[in-house]
Amino acid sequence: MAHDILKSSDYSRHKPNEWLIDTLSIVNPFTINDESLLNTFKNKVIKTLASWNDEKQYEKLVSTIENRIKYRLLLLKLHNSKFYLSKLVKQVTLDSFLLSILNVNANEELLTELPDLIIHLWKNCHDKNAQNRLQQLLVANKYQFSQSDTWQQIQTILSNHSNIISKIAINDFDEKISNPLNIIIPGWETMWRVVFYSLLELLRQPKLLSELRLQLNNHSKSYRNCLLLKWILKETLRLYPPTKNIYRTNVKTGQNVCISVLKIHRDKNVWGFDALDFNPYRFNKELTAQQEKSYLPFSISCPARFSFAYTFAGAIVAEILKYCSTFNVAEESTPLPSDQLLDLARNSYNDLLTIM
Repeated sequence: MAHDILKSSDYSRHKPNEWLIDTLSIVNPFTINDESLLNTFKNKVIKTLASWNDEKQYEKLVSTIENRIKYRLLLLKLHNSKFYLSKLVKQVTLDSFLLSILNVNANEELLTELPDLIIHLWKNCHDKNAQNRLQQLLVANKYQFSQSDTWQQIQTILSNHSNIISKIAINDFDEKISNPLNIIIPGWETMWRVVFYSLLELLRQPKLLSELRLQLNNHSKSYRNCLLLKWILKETLRLYPPTKNIYRTNVKTGQNVCISVLKIHRDKNVWGFDALDFNPYRFNKELTAQQEKSYLPFSISCPARFSFAYTFAGAIVAEILKYCSTFNVAEESTPLPSDQLLDLARNSYNDLLTIM
């Protein structure tokens, strides 16, 4: 049913996301309902990500991620080789995303402050001080972004659809068009959560972690060929989808529909008696037709649904594990729950101290 609605021409994307427009000044096709803008934007992103299909480009991606992890660990490592996993994941994912996708070498203030500011504003959207600081960070990196061909091309796409965008984003139109968060939010915000929850589940399942390490060693830097890693990412996206709800409007009746991806992904009638268990081996076999249609971590239009999530997030997970040979929760840290699903709030487990 949900898949049919998303595919049907009888349903359109919901009204503009005013929160993202007003709070983060975003005017990308994921906040504004326009099929032409969505398709043009999506095709550009797909073309950019397709370069990773080339083996040399993929090796370059992994090398970039490896270097960023080593650097971040040096900055974040506390005494006795301990670090806050949340900070590492958020900063490494942002740093790697900017360098790999946009070829932007952002300054240290942006890399360390922007993740927490965005997450803070998600819950405190009226905090003007946080909004102003966010804009200061972006302005301070304006030159770096101006040198990115990919970002300039995306800006051009947004500008070419100004007739649509200007009807919704009336105030500060030019600033919204040139806001790098238009590409950072849909890329980074999704990926850090996939990486983080994959690692959290591995911390809860030592046997699975050991098996993954063994398989990763066999694949060296060809992480995308590691099936278990891909299954883990897929299972993470099933139990902890970055998009919990998708909204659509029936163009004929005007009826609004909320598709609960979270509920569908955890439905025992679809996934079986162990639907609430983290079991990546369920992807070892072909999914049923019902499961195929019910697996919607990126809806059906997001470019990440093809290979981006598994290529990018997989490389980060693998490289973090490579440089964290112990990878345990520190004794002084609050242990992760062992008999229930993890909390999906964006600020959950911020204080989780991990041993390298």
